Amino acid sequence: MSFPQDISEQDAAPIEIEFEAYTLLRQVNSMLETYNRYDLRSEELTMPQFLILTYATPVGVPLSAISSRMLCDNSNLTGIVERLISKGYVERRPNPQDRRVSLICLTTAGAEKLRRIKPRHHARVSRRMRSLAPSEVAQLHNLLQMLFQGLQEQPSGDSTD
Repeated sequence: MSFPQDISEQDAAPIEIEFEAYTLLRQVNSMLETYNRYDLRSEELTMPQFLILTYATPVGVPLSAISSRMLCDNSNLTGIVERLISKGYVERRPNPQDRRVSLICLTTAGAEKLRRIKPRHHARVSRRMRSLAPSEVAQLHNLLQMLFQGLQEQPSGDSTD
């Protein structure tokens, strides 16, 4: 994968810059996903499993809240949660206030696994971001947050046809 050098507005039409930024964002995401997959392989976890462990708490979090944070449907997480249950990292319990809702509860084993993995994961993320100055990381965060919020406000089927 190659990344083009800085593109100024004088070098390309706005739509080309937008498409190039979009392509770069997809490439960066793909690379980070590959790195994460490789990093977690030694822990016998997938990235979705790691995220569920990160979002779960000992008291429990509704599966719908976890799926919302992961931007997917509950049905996509059911098998992943089942694998975490079989490993002893989480438990599924009914919500005492609403028995139709499942709470995903982090077990002691899950908390211990997370305690061991999280510092290494954060260190690896920091190493991957070190080509940017702290102020640039903050700027990137702000820009991505603005893009994310803008995308949430748009209808999913927006078309200019």
